[in-house]
Amino acid sequence: MTEESDRPRIIRAIKKCLFNADEFFEKAMDSLDEIGRSSVGTGITPLIGGYALPNAKTHYREAIIAIDSGEKALAPLVKRFRDGRVNVSHFKSDEAITVLEDLAGVDFNMLISNLLQNRGRESSWYRLKEVRGRISEALNLVAES
Repeated sequence: MTEESDRPRIIRAIKKCLFNADEFFEKAMDSLDEIGRSSVGTGITPLIGGYALPNAKTHYREAIIAIDSGEKALAPLVKRFRDGRVNVSHFKSDEAITVLEDLAGVDFNMLISNLLQNRGRESSWYRLKEVRGRISEALNLVAES
């Protein structure tokens, strides 16, 4: 168990991990949204001059980087959860443990591999939306220091 003096520090770290991961996943979703917006005009890009419309590969790359960064932001929390250093005492209810188990079980490599092959944009977007929903649940369940 953690000492009482470590509790505020651990709670701040939990909030920081969740908040940072949420920001990265939001960036990834925005990049995936841009792919959908720019795909219509890509065929006419040479007629316009090729400068105004963004390349979809750039947005795929941005989404991949953001997903990877979000996974790395969650990694310390997942590691401490699996070690037992983050437990139910750091949250308002037992439901948070289920939420953390869900976040720990997300396969980000599948999302990244789909995006590397320039496919699965919508399914990746919806999966990120689910992950962000779980993150917001976890943020609401974090105990007060």
